[in-house]
Amino acid sequence: MSFYRLLLPGFVLISILVLASPNSRAAEQSGGLPDAPGKDLLMSKCFQCHSEGMWKDQRQDRRGWEGTLYRMVGRGALWSEDEINAMASYLATLPAQETKAK
Repeated sequence: MSFYRLLLPGFVLISILVLASPNSRAAEQSGGLPDAPGKDLLMSKCFQCHSEGMWKDQRQDRRGWEGTLYRMVGRGALWSEDEINAMASYLATLPAQETKAK
């Protein structure tokens, strides 16, 4: 057996683990977000870099979220217009984070 054939199974296993980790992280972090159309898309596109607090700390309408998402496209995010519309619609439905009284 060649050296490369011995390395191939290890490489495949590591690749699978690396690709699976953002999704499991997103599932853990999204416990407080309500289920609705656009949630899965948001989790797959945004939770790789951002946490749930990102959306709970900001309260914007659909148009405001569209602007935010298009700024992310300007920074390199690869999203279609339909994906942006779905995520903006979902984010606009999130309740404002409650502030705790002192």
